[in-house]
Amino acid sequence: HWPHSPARRCPSRCEPPARRAGIARLRCLAGTDRTAFCAGLLRPCVYVTTATAEQLTTNELDAVLAHEAAHARRRDPLRRLLTRAAADIMFWFPLLRWWLRTHVENAEIHADKAAIEHAGRDGLAAAMLAAAAQPPVTVPAMGGATETRIAHLLGEDLPQRRPPRSLVVISLLGAVGAVWLVMCLGQGVLGAIGI
Repeated sequence: HWPHSPARRCPSRCEPPARRAGIARLRCLAGTDRTAFCAGLLRPCVYVTTATAEQLTTNELDAVLAHEAAHARRRDPLRRLLTRAAADIMFWFPLLRWWLRTHVENAEIHADKAAIEHAGRDGLAAAMLAAAAQPPVTVPAMGGATETRIAHLLGEDLPQRRPPRSLVVISLLGAVGAVWLVMCLGQGVLGAIGI
């Protein structure tokens, strides 16, 4: 399966779209799934499958590469890792998990805007349809936030995203509990050393 395939040189037809998108690091992976993604923390690289490189039209490829180039420029893989780590470490603060989902949606919308500016709405829509018109793959074809991305693509106003009140209340209680625990531990340490 392609996630375990070694990176290889991309077909020559990828070079002009990659240059137009400003991608310095592009790698191809053997695979029949039409998939592209950005990976790497400090020096992100854009990966496409050979099926993506060979089967998409030039305009679709322009949209896909512009989308992934936007992720690379913003270092979205690093941002996503840090956000996920914060949400996992501070599990008692579930508002961070909601913020992580919102962050992922915002990153996808930002990358879609770059793709639209670069290849137009039609190019991005066709690329999204090509990715969706295949069996499910390990990496989500829409990168998450599917409904929000489609609404944005159609030019609809995006809904105001507010966390549920119950999540805010639980997070506040979790924060109070965490502070209380730290204070208790601090007092125990101070008591143990005789201060």
